[in-house]
Parts: sequence; structure tokens; C-alpha cells
Amino acid sequence: MVIPAKRATKKPLCIIGTAPTCKDAPYDDNIDGENIYDIWAIDGAITNPGVKRVDKLFEMHPKRYYGLQMIEERLKEFDGPVVMQTHVEAIPNSVAYPYDEVKKMFHHPMMDDNLYVTNTITWIILQALYEGYTDISLYGVHMAHDTEYAYQRSSCSWALGIVHGWILAGLPYKLTIAPESSLFKAEYEYGFKEPTQTMQFIKGRIDGMNLGIKEANDRITTERERVLRTEGAVSEANFMYKKIAGLN
Repeated sequence: MVIPAKRATKKPLCIIGTAPTCKDAPYDDNIDGENIYDIWAIDGAITNPGVKRVDKLFEMHPKRYYGLQMIEERLKEFDGPVVMQTHVEAIPNSVAYPYDEVKKMFHHPMMDDNLYVTNTITWIILQALYEGYTDISLYGVHMAHDTEYAYQRSSCSWALGIVHGWILAGLPYKLTIAPESSLFKAEYEYGFKEPTQTMQFIKGRIDGMNLGIKEANDRITTERERVLRTEGAVSEANFMYKKIAGLN
């Protein structure tokens, strides 16, 4: 197990994604006018009017994305640190992600060369742990099974599992996830519970539709072969016609 280094006490941290619960983070909680929470967010979150403030922004994509005019202008206008793969001259507030330090802290040889990170949220969680945050909340990070982000969920679950492990080990960590999120949730407990009737019905529908797709593709393949054979016959007939007509 990775053992966290002792660091100076940090404020609680909220990590903000783009799902609907991003508006529910405690942006306004304060004591004597000082904000209780630090707020870190992925780049796209600041386009949501429900995201009232962000202290640190993360844009971990390569230039083909952040170089788009709309994205670059948004990053330039942000008045706090913008964490990127490296400092970018065109974005004055950009700072390099502590990649080497984070990878040294969390990499395991069984991962081969790549740290198990498939999304920006995971990079944010790992940097937060590296910097010594012990109270972490996630809002707007749902990664539901029926969204384009579902494949990214396992990476996030791994990073949050590190925190969970520290909590189970009795270390003073706290983890809060918006109830609407799919993180740390299973549809059923394998073996002890069975998939619900609704899940079984939907699975049957999916299997049926996949079978329909296969049958349609088989028919398309058959028709394509028929077209190719017919085109071959037409080509041969044209050749014979021109030969007989003395056009060749």
C-alpha cells in the first residue's frame, strides 16, 4: 500500500466535473469570509453557470485540443493556475503537472509503463493526494454506465480506492461523493444477488438488437457480393459488345 507522506494541513478539497451535481459543491461555505474549501475543476466545468468559483483548473489534453481557439481563450481568461502537461507560453497561468513525482508515488510494476490513468479526474485526485489533501469531495463526476465516460470509471475507482484503503487503515482521510455518481456503486453484489429483472430484460433487448445488427450486416455483405458479381458481368458484357462492334 502507498503510504502518504506527512504534509502541512490542507483545507478540504472539492474536485469538480461537468455532470449536473457540479452545481451542488459547497462553493459559498466560509468562516469569517474565508472559503472553507479549495475548488479544483476540469476545464469544461467552468462553462457551467452553476460552478460559482474555481481555484485551480486542469487541462491535461494535448495541443490538438487545448490549441482550439475557444479552449485556448478560455484558459487564458482564467485568473488562477491552469495545470497542464507542461507550461505553455500562450497560456501565461499554465503550470506543469507534477508528473514524475505523482508517478513515482503511485506507480506499480504490474502497470507496465503507464500509470493507471484514463481521465483528467484521476490525475486531479492523484495530485491532491500527492499534495497532502486528506478531505476530498467529488461533485459533477458521475461516470454512469450509460455515458461516454463509463470506460473511464475504473481508473477513478482505483484512485479513490487508495483513499478508501487509507481510511480502512485508520488514517485521517475523508471521502465524499455526490449520491448521483456511479463511482463506488455496483448494480448488484456478484454471487450474493442476481441482476434485477429490469437488467435481465434490457440485456435480452441488447442481445436481440446485436443479433439484428449481425443479420443486417450479413445481408449487406451478401448484397455487396451480388453487386460485385453483377458489375463483373456488366464489365465482361461491355468488353464483348465493343469487341463485336469493332470498337476495341
